Amino acid sequence: MARSTDPLRKRISRRAALIGPAKFLLGCAALIFVLSIFLQVRHIEVRGAEHYTQQEIIQAAAVEEGDNLFFINRFSAVSGILAKLPYVESVTVTTQLPGTVVIDITESRALAWVELEGQRWIVDRSCKVLTRGAEDTTSGLIRVEGLVPVNPSTGYELTAEGDGAAVTALAAMLDQIQRREMLSGVSYIDLTDPAAPVMDYLGRFTVVFGTEESFEFQFGKLVSAVSQLTGADRGTLDLSGAGEAVTFTPF
Repeated sequence: MARSTDPLRKRISRRAALIGPAKFLLGCAALIFVLSIFLQVRHIEVRGAEHYTQQEIIQAAAVEEGDNLFFINRFSAVSGILAKLPYVESVTVTTQLPGTVVIDITESRALAWVELEGQRWIVDRSCKVLTRGAEDTTSGLIRVEGLVPVNPSTGYELTAEGDGAAVTALAAMLDQIQRREMLSGVSYIDLTDPAAPVMDYLGRFTVVFGTEESFEFQFGKLVSAVSQLTGADRGTLDLSGAGEAVTFTPF
């Protein structure tokens, strides 16, 4: 009897050996199927955008509902947005389970304009060209003098004649103006001499900067000096000296 049952036992053992891997493969397939549904993009959220619509940003990111959340190329999405939408200063793309993509936008702020052959070009604090402007769209922005743009193009950093010192100085000044919320008080910046930029402030002061200290430090001196003057004071504030020195010369 023992001999007659041996073949049966062998067949059962072989069948069990096949069933185990088959169950494992079926389980893996089921898991992959469930994950593929779980990881599908079902919602795209855009936050912080005012200049562009949600659809414009999603199209620039090249992310669609139905995409696999795991395989979304966040670097490519960020690069696409920055390349196609000049008013975007910075962007982050994050994913959240289940099935959500979040696009956080920080928009550039129009601060100043430069002119070339009668055409105005609007720039942000990093001197990125945002768009062409007209008289109505540049009203309230800072007029930049003494800087001649070279082939300005929307979405690209401004370039100018010379060694680039004027653009570097302008970017540093605009950054401080935005950080300190001083836009409404500045009507023009003159970069005829990039080593000694001149700026109108509050319609009462002609401010002269220098190269002895950083623009951050010099703007701090400016704010401090103005706070110590009266509302009737008008004149030139020379910030070009080293250290805390500020020279005020009444008009």
